[in-house]
Amino acid sequence: MITNDDRRESKRISYICEVECEGSGLNYLATRIQDLSTTGAFIDSLTCHPPGSHLRLRFRIHDTLIETAAEVRYAMPQMGMGVRFLDLTPGYAALLESLIEGKPLIPTAVTAGPPDAVADQLRWKTPDMLLGNFAIVSMFDVIQLIENNKLTGVLTVVSPAAKGEIQFNDGHIVGAQNGETGIEALKTFLDVTEGSFEFKRSDTPYPRTIESSGNMSLMLDLLQVVDGELRDAGP
Repeated sequence: MITNDDRRESKRISYICEVECEGSGLNYLATRIQDLSTTGAFIDSLTCHPPGSHLRLRFRIHDTLIETAAEVRYAMPQMGMGVRFLDLTPGYAALLESLIEGKPLIPTAVTAGPPDAVADQLRWKTPDMLLGNFAIVSMFDVIQLIENNKLTGVLTVVSPAAKGEIQFNDGHIVGAQNGETGIEALKTFLDVTEGSFEFKRSDTPYPRTIESSGNMSLMLDLLQVVDGELRDAGP
């Protein structure tokens, strides 16, 4: 049961920013924070980790990168999840309090450490790879994740049902390969329910070998085609 304490234990403001989440199943998830408090946030995501999961978050407040552990307190399927921050440093906590409560920010020194460690603390890390397992998320979830983040790149699938790749431009499926190419190749990925995937971003768009108005309509149309082919091939 989700309680008011879970959702509204401190003042929250509407604050939209990109966030990187690292956790089990999906090793890297790029999405966005919808609202923010000094103790936690609500993260938009079609793919949610179960309550109790621990994540590592990276997001920006103005020009400052905040990196913290977080615990998933509640999940709302197809919408997102509420998380509680676990190890905010005093400097990060002061920055959040300044933003949310309107209090003046007293500058604090960056955490002491070797020069390389300090530089790493201030650097905005943007991994170009998404890893995961189809035992945790479905092929449709992965495709929606790529579409929602408007990513260009290639999704490599390794599964007993199919091995190959699906290519995306700005989140839209534009090609597929797995011995065959185009629509015929894409059909083979519909039955994938186990195995692993790896998505790598690309700065260069892929040539289009598949035409569609949208990813979900394309996949649903293919499911109907495959279902019709199976009926025609039946006894």
